[in-house]
Amino acid sequence: MDIKKPALARIKIKFPDKIWISEIFKKFNDIRMEILNFLPYDLEKSIGNALINIIHYDIDSIIEVIKNHNSVYEFNLIRQEENSIRFNVKTKDPYLLYGVIKCGVLVDFPVNVRDGYAYWRIISTRDRINDLLNLFEEKKLNYSLLKIGNSPYSLEKDETKLTYKELEVLDIAIKNGFFEIPREISLEKLANKIGKSKSALSVMLRKIIKKKILLEN
Repeated sequence: MDIKKPALARIKIKFPDKIWISEIFKKFNDIRMEILNFLPYDLEKSIGNALINIIHYDIDSIIEVIKNHNSVYEFNLIRQEENSIRFNVKTKDPYLLYGVIKCGVLVDFPVNVRDGYAYWRIISTRDRINDLLNLFEEKKLNYSLLKIGNSPYSLEKDETKLTYKELEVLDIAIKNGFFEIPREISLEKLANKIGKSKSALSVMLRKIIKKKILLEN
């Protein structure tokens, strides 16, 4: 396979025990979950905001576990039916999000979650996918590469292309360790280096990150 051509990888990743998702899969059986998207909410504190669907017969108990888990900063219920919910949850889990940003790969949402494992579909060139897998190894994440092959998706969609200025800002952020765990530069110091206000840089980085990781069909 040409390492510069678009590839599609299917990856199984275990959520860390400290995350609320691991807790509910330990406590409840037969949960069906989809992560519809996951984007940064607070770049300084590495808090992400996820939109999630869950189907289960004991929805009320699941809501209580999520709301009271110490990894959850905020829980907002969007829709509840007898056996299902859709909600936003803000939680601290930067490893996967910052990994895909740093390595320049797209995530094909929704992401299915079963038994505490997320089943990701990652689209990028083979060398960038290899970079992501090497990062998982470095961070000692529990993952398995299930399959990799040619991608049916293009990496040249207009909505995923960055402007010259966005590319420049992303390059500076990566080189200065903004997406490292732990972070090597604060948002304020990065903003000073680039010559932007902290709030303006935060808005710009959110736009960049959305383009860089979110593939919607």
